[in-house]
Amino acid sequence: MKVEPEMMMEGLQPELPEEPPKVALFDYPIAELGAMVSGALGQSITPAEFRALEPIDQVYWTSEEFVAVMSDHGFVVQEGQVFEILHPGQVRSIREIVLVALAKEKAWVMSFDESANTWKGVGIGGSDRFPSDLDAEFIDPDRWQIFKCSRRTAEHLAVVPGIEAHWFWSTIWSNRDLYLQSGLAALLTNIFALGVSMFSMIVYNRVIPSNAMDSLLVLVSGMLLLMIVDYVVRTVRNSFLSVAGVDSDLSLADKLFAQVLDLQYKSRNGTVGALANTLKEFEHIREFFASATLVSLIDVPFAFIFLAAIYLVGGYMVVPVVIGILVMLAVTMYIQPRMKALAKHSFEDGQTKHSVMVESLTGLETLKLLGAGGFMRRRLREVLERQADISEQTKDGTHLSTNVAQTMQQMVQMSVVATGAILVADGEFGFGAIIAATILSGKAIAPFAQLSQLLVRLNQIGVSYEALRELMAQPVEHPMERSFLPRNQFKGSVEFKDVTFTYPGQQEPVLQSISFKVDPGERVAILGHVGSGKTTIGRLIAGLYEADSGMVLVDGVDIRQIAPSDLRENLGISTQDVWLMSTSIEENISLGAVDSTAEQVLWAGDLAGVSEFANRHPDGYKLKLRERGESLSGGQRQAISLARALVRKPPVLILDEPTSSMDARSEQTFVARFQKAKFDSTLILITHRTSLLSFVDRVIIMEYGKIAGMGTTEQFQRAQTDRKAAAEIVKNAVSAQSGKAPAPPTKPDPEPAKPESQA
Repeated sequence: MKVEPEMMMEGLQPELPEEPPKVALFDYPIAELGAMVSGALGQSITPAEFRALEPIDQVYWTSEEFVAVMSDHGFVVQEGQVFEILHPGQVRSIREIVLVALAKEKAWVMSFDESANTWKGVGIGGSDRFPSDLDAEFIDPDRWQIFKCSRRTAEHLAVVPGIEAHWFWSTIWSNRDLYLQSGLAALLTNIFALGVSMFSMIVYNRVIPSNAMDSLLVLVSGMLLLMIVDYVVRTVRNSFLSVAGVDSDLSLADKLFAQVLDLQYKSRNGTVGALANTLKEFEHIREFFASATLVSLIDVPFAFIFLAAIYLVGGYMVVPVVIGILVMLAVTMYIQPRMKALAKHSFEDGQTKHSVMVESLTGLETLKLLGAGGFMRRRLREVLERQADISEQTKDGTHLSTNVAQTMQQMVQMSVVATGAILVADGEFGFGAIIAATILSGKAIAPFAQLSQLLVRLNQIGVSYEALRELMAQPVEHPMERSFLPRNQFKGSVEFKDVTFTYPGQQEPVLQSISFKVDPGERVAILGHVGSGKTTIGRLIAGLYEADSGMVLVDGVDIRQIAPSDLRENLGISTQDVWLMSTSIEENISLGAVDSTAEQVLWAGDLAGVSEFANRHPDGYKLKLRERGESLSGGQRQAISLARALVRKPPVLILDEPTSSMDARSEQTFVARFQKAKFDSTLILITHRTSLLSFVDRVIIMEYGKIAGMGTTEQFQRAQTDRKAAAEIVKNAVSAQSGKAPAPPTKPDPEPAKPESQA
């Protein structure tokens, strides 16, 4: 296999500084521990689910990460004490909890047996048999970390039903203490804001007429102290909002990305760019929680404090302020329906723009070769023109509301002074009341002056929330309300029983009532023309799609009973479309195989042909690849994909056109190596190349979504020239579809003896 020069030069990326070696805090994987705890609580979650879905290192994990992982799966985890193990009578709700004791070398998962009045448990790590003498086992409390685990309270019994499990509101609810404290801080700052107006009124009404300079000094000192306290309270409030915003940001982002990774394939609607833009809408929510907009929103209710203060200080001077606020609210509410519609159109155009840009970037090479850049520019320009028009309309509405607010602020200030002058002239109030009311009117009207801009942001957030809500409502492969029975190593049999399947959004079925069985260790090739349904069979086996009717069975079990992550841990799949990450060759091969060793990676690389080009590079398997492996040739990328499928030595191996990008020499080398390899795996080879049939036992021929032929490799090869063998293959296919075993292959008719004269 040829080493591409661009791989040698461009594939090399600068090395990052070496990190200090990690030290494992526990000698057992978190996935096995989590499965034991969930099983003890009656909600079985397989270890494969933890490995596939959780972003936790299976070796280098912490007790804090254990708490976070279990909480994500709907469990309540609280810290406990060794005392509670030794004195179970002190434990509340002992029937509903499971105690988890963690030490470095082992862990115990315990539940209370009321009939025996003692703890019963199972262990992991160095634990083999549950100790009968708990006092001796837990004699050193500092050695153990104890956690009390229980299932989350039913939603109808929660403080606010549904909020604790909601993807969005649960993050707000979990930080409710911080938001409550921020609200109290806002109350204090708004009360403190009354100080300046009161100070002005006292100075005008009392200090100046009586020339009480000593009193003025005391007042100024008090105001300085008040301002310092106000500054501290504002700083603390911003700190609370910042902490809550960061926590909500991380939690929401993780939930959204986890949802995307676990989406059922049939739920994927629209383009990749549209989905990416939907995820990008999270930025609007994130910015809202992290910006001053949230502070302005919190301040709106406290405007009524200033209105009450104006009434107490200046009586009817509050009337112009109330009228001004009502006018601003009326204008803002009038333009809101249009602003909301514009925000929705802007989101839709944003999706289209993102789709065009993603398509252009991923297909840049093709666009250059075809000279089609102008076509994509026209598509993008059309979207940008619509977005510019929507942006201008949004600005017009915002400017209208802002101009009205500024005008009303000036008119309110003028009206307050005029009203105050009349009241002062009547002797109802002093001059200081006018100054105090004027200052307070500005503070009362300020939140409503910002209301138009605030509502524009809220419209964007509302559209973003709806888009994300639709995403989070789509079905996933591992729903929390469903549990699967954990299964260990599979034997490797695969069976289709009268399976029919139609891709979402299509009318014609891709597979029509197909049936066949592959025994453990058997090697079967699926042949057929383009669009015959070969690749779809592999996708159904992997559980990416669910059959419309019929059953797909692995080891005699309907795969709908098997956790998708459990199923795929026992499959090695190499697809036609190779996807590589911008990381090392080693990490690309071991992707998903969390327990693979360096020896296994090298073995798989040798077998698949990766070593031929990796060994010639100075970095070898540590070579950093570019995005999607663009620094490699098509054959080299395919070799890495094959190694990725082989590295775990899975019970079932599915190879879809495994050598389509290889040259003849590389293909022959791979076939020779594969035949020599000691493989007990079931092999399902999806191909249209007859050159690969040398390492299969049986052939299934697909045509227009149906099985057109079935037989041994020998039968298939004879069928190319022998009509009788061809008839046998067709007969076997008919028998398989009717549930009968295919007939054994007949021996070819002996050739007639040649006359002696021709000998």
